Amino acid sequence: FVAPIPMLRGLRLGGSSWLFLLATIVGWSLAVLKIATDPLPPTLAILFALPIAGFLGLPYLAWSRVERSLTGLQGALFLAAGLVLGEWLQYTLTDFASWGAAAYTQLDDLPLLQLASVTGMAGVSFVVYFIAGCLEAIWAGKLDPKAGRWLVGLWVVLHLAGNARVHSFDVARQTVLTAAIGTQATFGGLPLPSDQVRMDVDRDLHRRTREAATAGARLVVWTEAATLVLQAEEDAWLTRQQALASELGIELVAAYVVPVSVDPLAYENKYAWLTPDGQIDHVYLKNHPVFGEPAVPGVGPVPTRQTAFGKVSGAICYDYDYPRMGLERARAGVDLVALPSSDWRGIDPVHTRMASLRAIEGGHSVLRSTRFGLSAGVDPVGRLRGSMSAFDEGAEILLVHLPTTGVWTLYRAFGDWFIALAGLLFAGYATVHVRTRLARSKSRAGGRL
Repeated sequence: FVAPIPMLRGLRLGGSSWLFLLATIVGWSLAVLKIATDPLPPTLAILFALPIAGFLGLPYLAWSRVERSLTGLQGALFLAAGLVLGEWLQYTLTDFASWGAAAYTQLDDLPLLQLASVTGMAGVSFVVYFIAGCLEAIWAGKLDPKAGRWLVGLWVVLHLAGNARVHSFDVARQTVLTAAIGTQATFGGLPLPSDQVRMDVDRDLHRRTREAATAGARLVVWTEAATLVLQAEEDAWLTRQQALASELGIELVAAYVVPVSVDPLAYENKYAWLTPDGQIDHVYLKNHPVFGEPAVPGVGPVPTRQTAFGKVSGAICYDYDYPRMGLERARAGVDLVALPSSDWRGIDPVHTRMASLRAIEGGHSVLRSTRFGLSAGVDPVGRLRGSMSAFDEGAEILLVHLPTTGVWTLYRAFGDWFIALAGLLFAGYATVHVRTRLARSKSRAGGRL
């Protein structure tokens, strides 16, 4: 709510557009540098900062061009609409997903996040930008200070409605015990782990899976890249996992990587969904590898499975940084999404908490099983039902009860309707600006005559 104000103020006072863009790139580089910790190189910061600065910087420049033709309220609406469109273009057209979206600055505000069930993430971002734009307009004298009362009113209404939605969700509804299984695997590139290391990792995963099943877990989810399987051994490896799922009578989401070449390194990043009767329901390849990840991207329809405890689906880590991926699963009517993931210190635990927005948008639970990060179970209103950090001593198994049924959301039904509304607002006020400029030009020409 505060961060946009200095930028708006600088542009209103006549700051250079080129200096603004440079400052935006530098600012986002410093912000991304905070999360570019080992094993990522610091140079990754500038690679991420450039597109984010473009998509989220240009709307500010557009605002600086048109705000003189608009009232303070119109200018704030134009700004918010432009920035929401910028966020949407970024996660629709690029591999940088939704990182940098203003909605993620509100992850601690669960009542406000409930707006995402109506508008998607875009509505939450819009509120942040709109309030910032109004505050700057009040500072500049373009908006009556009494408008602050309406901003407070908006804030109160959104929080009352959000609280009502959270508390209307019956926490006592039927649940299923699920388990997120940690791994001792630490590999992340070359050299590939030895046969002995891979055997030890698999043996430990089986031990933890058995313990979770003994505790009553009916859905067990391994982390992304929980183990590495050689191509020549994959069929035999899958047969062993089928036997394990059948023996324990569980739904098992066994996530693993399969190298397809070594020079250069390329691999399949995937999971196999194994059923209690020992069958392979489906194998899913990560659809959206992280920028620079040498993984073969998967394609295809949303995988779904009807279980004894509801309709389920899955995705892998970065996939759920794309709102479209969550929307597709919500429209498939799933109640719970298994999300094998792998993070690093720099994005822990915020990356796991970002997935809660997909849960709220789509009205389904999410079980995020995370290597090098926070594993968590989130219910359909984004409430954390249980968590475990991979960095805690002795962290091996997270057991968490999650609802067996999801909830209907307006966003699931109508998708990105709010994005379309933002586009109309942006185009409408841009048209007002053009017409105002043309009218002024005609007026000056008439005066000279």
